[in-house]
Amino acid sequence: MTIRMISADGGRHVVAEHPADLLAALIDGYARLPARHRRAARVAHAQRSLTRIRQRLVAGFGAEAVPPAVLVDGQHHASSRDDATVIWLDTDDEERYLRSLAAVGEIFLTVGEGHPRGMSPDFTGASGDDDPTAPVR
Repeated sequence: MTIRMISADGGRHVVAEHPADLLAALIDGYARLPARHRRAARVAHAQRSLTRIRQRLVAGFGAEAVPPAVLVDGQHHASSRDDATVIWLDTDDEERYLRSLAAVGEIFLTVGEGHPRGMSPDFTGASGDDDPTAPVR
């Protein structure tokens, strides 16, 4: 029933039951923000993280390949969302933002036994008898 989040650099390891608690560990003051201001905080965090994320992708793809572009959904029109050369940081809600950060390797997420309160059953990307501690892909 717990979610574990580990930052890509290994410097932060957080265990929580709710996505908001994980985001509070990443975004200063997040827990104190009213719900109506939390998306703006996620967008600002995504914007601040872009350079680091892009550098990691370039390093992972190597000098010969062109990595996908990384865009923040709050900055660009949604019509380009079907473009396979773009990775979106989806700030619409807490769960999707965490999944976006995991998809670009900014964080690693694992979910323990069962599904934590506040998380949809498919949050882990696991189904059926899959290992519930497997990282989100």
